[in-house]
Amino acid sequence: MPLVQNILLGVTNLISRTCSMIKQNNIRQYTIGGIRFNVKIECPLFDFDRTGGSQLFQTPNKHIDDWNLTIDTCHISKTKTWKHIFKGSENFESEIPYKWSVVKSNYLDGIYVEFEEGSQIKSALALINIDEKKIHIELEPFKKQGQLKLDPFFQPLGILIIQYIVHIYGGFIIHASTVSYNSKGYLFSAISGTGKSTMANIWKQYGARVINDDRLLIMPSKKGYQAFNTPMPYYQDISKNITIHKAFLINQSPSNYLKKLPILKGTLGLLTNCMQFQYEENQVQTRLEALQSIATECGVYECGFKPDKDIVELILNEIG
Repeated sequence: MPLVQNILLGVTNLISRTCSMIKQNNIRQYTIGGIRFNVKIECPLFDFDRTGGSQLFQTPNKHIDDWNLTIDTCHISKTKTWKHIFKGSENFESEIPYKWSVVKSNYLDGIYVEFEEGSQIKSALALINIDEKKIHIELEPFKKQGQLKLDPFFQPLGILIIQYIVHIYGGFIIHASTVSYNSKGYLFSAISGTGKSTMANIWKQYGARVINDDRLLIMPSKKGYQAFNTPMPYYQDISKNITIHKAFLINQSPSNYLKKLPILKGTLGLLTNCMQFQYEENQVQTRLEALQSIATECGVYECGFKPDKDIVELILNEIG
């Protein structure tokens, strides 16, 4: 009898340790823009993608988590009807194989995304409980398949969630590149295809460190406004940040020039390139106040440039 009891005890301990390992393997901690996320995958259909864009944003668990994010599977079409209060994109396009909207029901806000056929995920619904700092993501795969490798901040749901949350802290997301040179941050904002990446690469060749060449998360701090990179959908990069020293609205030009803009014009110029949910007046007002602070404290400059290092020398000599 003691032998049987010992065997049963050993099996019980083994099961307990295995369950504990599974739970630990299904939990990751991330820090994005200074905000900590505790992410848990609750469905065995999904596992963390070690090649995903957020992989290098993982941080050790210090038991200080601002937000708890859980991921599960669900047939979203069978859930309660949600009121769509803002539609970000209504049609599938060649470069945007998804459409998304902000939804609401009772006290919960949500972000709903539908994907084109051919993606692993058919639809995703992120339910956001601001009071409890909880985010519950329900995913509906296209069809039955093996275990899916999943980046918890996958495109576009990840950046939409981050955008929603950073607003609470007075932050925002902007289409811009930012570089760090001599411990100073230079932000270059523009619409797609205008030269954000080109400008960042010129500064990189000059010896600067590129924070990101496409989109930035901007957060207020005691030192001013910090520019953070965010997880990108197509590549990995370590978490980086720098305090904004000067901001620029750029365009490619036959000659290099700089022109300091009035505070209002600089503010509105930056606002044009921000990601935002336009349905919420309070969010736009908060964003305007933050951008006005940047325009006042750092200055916003119109910058025409040729793709060579002369623009770097012009900025450093005339503005510093």
